[in-house]
Parts: sequence; C-alpha cells; structure tokens
Amino acid sequence: MFERLSGEPIYNTSAVARRTGVPADTFRAWERRYDLPRPDRTSGNQRLYAERDIATIAWLRQQTASGMTISQAVALFRHHEHAVAEYAASAPAELSNTFAFPRHAVDAFSTPTEMGEATRRLVAALRELDGSTADRIVDEALAIGGVDAICVDLLQPALREIGDQWHRGETSVSIEHFASAFVERKLAALFNQSNPNQGRGPIVAACVAGERHALGLLATAVLLSRHGFHIVYLGADLPLTDLLETMDRLAPPMVLLTASRDDTAAVLASWIPHLKASRDDRPVPVIAYGGSIFSASEELRSRVDGVFLGLDARASVANTERVFANLPVLLE
Repeated sequence: MFERLSGEPIYNTSAVARRTGVPADTFRAWERRYDLPRPDRTSGNQRLYAERDIATIAWLRQQTASGMTISQAVALFRHHEHAVAEYAASAPAELSNTFAFPRHAVDAFSTPTEMGEATRRLVAALRELDGSTADRIVDEALAIGGVDAICVDLLQPALREIGDQWHRGETSVSIEHFASAFVERKLAALFNQSNPNQGRGPIVAACVAGERHALGLLATAVLLSRHGFHIVYLGADLPLTDLLETMDRLAPPMVLLTASRDDTAAVLASWIPHLKASRDDRPVPVIAYGGSIFSASEELRSRVDGVFLGLDARASVANTERVFANLPVLLE
C-alpha cells in the first residue's frame, strides 16, 4: 500500500521539517550519509520531497526515538521496506497519530486563523478569475497542511463562500462557475493521485438522479481513497437503473450516495429499498449517505434507512472505518 503515498515532489525542506518535527539539518545529513530520503531537485537545485519521503523521515524518527541508532533504523528500513510501507500507508495525511509527532509539528497550517486567511485569499483570487494566484495559494497550503486539510479546510469552504456570495447577489454566475471548475480540477487531480483502484471495498460512490452537486462527494472520495479504500466514483446525476447494474456487477460491500436538496434527498430515501433488495443471494450492501441537506437536518436523517457518514469528509472517513470494522455483522 506504499503506492497510496504520493511520489510527487511538492514539499520544500521547511514544510517537511514542520510536518515531521525532524530538523532539516538532520534529514539532510541522513540523505548525505545513507541516501535516505531521496528528494528530487528543482532546476535551481532546491530539494523537493514527496509524501513517501515524509513517511520515511517520520518512521526513521520514531525508530531513533525508541532507542535505535540511525544506521540501525536505515538498515531495518532497507531490509523490511515493504513492512514499513504498510505501516506508513495507514497514516492519515498529517501523519500525526500514527507517528506520534508533536501536534505543533504537523498542524502549522491548520489552525483556524491560518486556514481562514488562506480561504479568504483563495476566495479573493477566484473572484478576480485569477487562476495563477489561486493555484499558488493551494500549493502553499498543500505543502504545509496536507491533502486532507486542503479538501476540508480550504477548497470546500472557499467554494461555499463563493456560492453564498452568489446567492446574496454579491458575485456573478460566471465567477461561481469559475470557482466550481477550479475546485473540481483540484479535487480530480488529488483523486487521480490517490490510487483509488486499490484497497478495501469497493465502495460505489454516486449522487442520486437529479443531484448535480458532486464536489462534496468527490472530496469525500479523495479522503477515502487516501485512507485505503477502493472507490468506484460515478459522479453526479446517476439513474437508479445504472446504479443497480453497477452493484450487480461489482457486489460492493458499501454504496455511498449524496444529495444536497430536499427533492434529491427524497429521491435518495426512496432508492434505499431497491438497493437493499436481495439479488442473486449476494449480501446486502451497507447503504451510506451524506450531503449538505442531511448535515443541516437531524430530522431529515431520521427518515433515511441508511448510515449517515457525518458532517464533513473527515467524519466520513472515520465512520467508514467503523462500518468496515463491523461489516461481518452488518452483512450477515
């Protein structure tokens, strides 16, 4: 599962030091002495690190903290790299829980003030139709905060703010469309880099018929894929017959549906008996659901015979983990 950690070199030395808590001089010395980690170089000879490099540095730090010498830790890494990879790939994007980093070392960009400022700057750039500045803001945030933070704390809030401004008549349809297209491109790129075709599952993810707002579902798909799930992403406005055909073909243990309006929420609720109908003696999949309309109304959630995944993409990952931990019971 090491392939789930991106090999794309995007993090500068300062970002790596802040995310891992390992001083830059230390991991540069490891590189010189042991050829580990193995960063790329820019045309200006600046080091750029990938997520795999960050995971490697983090693992080496943990081993030395437990009493190993760095040479012993490097030797262990090289002899058992596949085991280390499995260990590292199970970590969330910030890597803080798995590697027991000091919180300040990994949350440098994720305080409310800093993320709020990044969101404000991104909204301003999108309102100016300034894709170059918007790209730079996202890249800066990605280098410090990680993919999960980008999806949940930057891209979605910025798009929500643009949408609210449009509803208030403070911005134009063209700006709202530009912002939506920008966020969709970013999320699609992150999804493609996450290796969604491997892992636990598959989980079939779709918006119900008539539901065209798929970006929340796509953000959730990004996080689920990065946390080790095989995602079959079917996008917006999927007819029920096509979903049933896909389920017959794949026999997924879980189906994830989303809706954002009253009418599409009603469609979602009406689909569930069809999705749970027994076919070909296959186990009935867990039907999970989410979307802004459900996040806003506990009463509406009570009408749906499914598993609500939570108020945001992070909660969806945690609740999906719980669903899969209980699958042998749920699918009996």
